[in-house]
Amino acid sequence: MRTAFVILLPCLGLILAAGCLAPGGAGPTPTPNATYTPAQLKYLLLDHYGEDRFFFCDPDYYPVAHGDESERAIEIFPAIRNETGVLAAISSRLGLHPPYSDDVKLRIYREYKKLRAIPLEPAGGGTYSFTLQLGDRVQGGRVSGTIRSDGVILGEQSENTVLTCPICLPGETMIDTPEGQVPVRDIREGMLVWSPGPDGTQEAVPVLRTGRTPVSPDNRVVHLRLSDGRELTASPGHPTLDGRPVGSLSVGDVVDGAVVIGTDQVPIGGEFTFDILPAGATGGYLANGIPLKSTL
Repeated sequence: MRTAFVILLPCLGLILAAGCLAPGGAGPTPTPNATYTPAQLKYLLLDHYGEDRFFFCDPDYYPVAHGDESERAIEIFPAIRNETGVLAAISSRLGLHPPYSDDVKLRIYREYKKLRAIPLEPAGGGTYSFTLQLGDRVQGGRVSGTIRSDGVILGEQSENTVLTCPICLPGETMIDTPEGQVPVRDIREGMLVWSPGPDGTQEAVPVLRTGRTPVSPDNRVVHLRLSDGRELTASPGHPTLDGRPVGSLSVGDVVDGAVVIGTDQVPIGGEFTFDILPAGATGGYLANGIPLKSTL
């Protein structure tokens, strides 16, 4: 199985710790007075920060595999061709010309997935906001800012973060803490959360690490429903406290003393997934009241 596209960046921690950013490579200099398409702007960003530093999770394999990648490439090619400026940008980047063979369509599709992993949103005044993840799971960070339609990058910000593929939770998932339930997207390192101990008792422990990962809108998650009314939406690979992936659960299985009555796959409904790592002995926490194990 093909894994996530992960590139090492040994110097990223030093760059982020210094509070500044250095261009990742020479890359092309934006042409004065030019106007670029969003796809071209994404390539300018990759050249500026270094394409070999870019971290993203392949939506065909995370959070769950979706079948043969080559077949998917052929299936989605008409949509790529009809998306304004995308096929032209990819073809120029790779030096491709029609007609496109099935092997070439696979190359185009892989570039397309990479571009889709770079959020680029209109920010007014001919600018776009962007976010890129750079590094690997050991030493990584997130860079955000704005880029003008002429390719000039403005207002960069950076932060250290754990990079992980989305075996995680939607941001609105509620985490049990001594102060009440808090959305997982608002949990920060050092905050106290309730963690199930080895003997089943709950203990208040600090959060050691948090993770946030951009995801494609194509990704789907499992909506788990229990007989006692508890519900949870999570990536299929996210483990319960006893190590079972949520996607492996079936109607009739027992989770934390309740019977599973529904396991439906639904759209993820957000741009990011989240996870936390508590300091407790089990690495577990309560998400919507259901014990889960951290993936961090």
